[in-house]
Amino acid sequence: MRQFDVRTPYDTSVDTLWTLLQDASLLSTLTSFPKVTLVGDGASVEGNLVQLRVGVGPVSLPWNSAITLTGNYAFCDQGVKLPFPFRRFSHVHRVEQVGGQAVMVDEVTFDSYVPTVLVEYFVLRPMFKARAKAFQKTLNS
Repeated sequence: MRQFDVRTPYDTSVDTLWTLLQDASLLSTLTSFPKVTLVGDGASVEGNLVQLRVGVGPVSLPWNSAITLTGNYAFCDQGVKLPFPFRRFSHVHRVEQVGGQAVMVDEVTFDSYVPTVLVEYFVLRPMFKARAKAFQKTLNS
């Protein structure tokens, strides 16, 4: 299993950032690579099954995650049905107040059928970087 954390600060309140983060429909809109489409309910409430389709070009595969834990400005989704190359995937989403900023914290733990370092640096890190820019653009609008 490989773990990496991403901490992204925003000049906004914790409540505003948390509101944006709680619904997978916005996350699917803000994720440009890979293309993510929400199928059904995207609420980040404990016990919910979030069903997504992820893809590149004409290929689209299911990605289903169970919301297994919720807390104060935090939730965890565990991959139930994952697309290649993922074997296992767990993602803790948190929002923290640090100084005058709200910080989005993503703690990702995963395993894959290919070397995990490749998945991290060529898929996940670019995805989180692009998502951070999209969140900033949404906050600025």
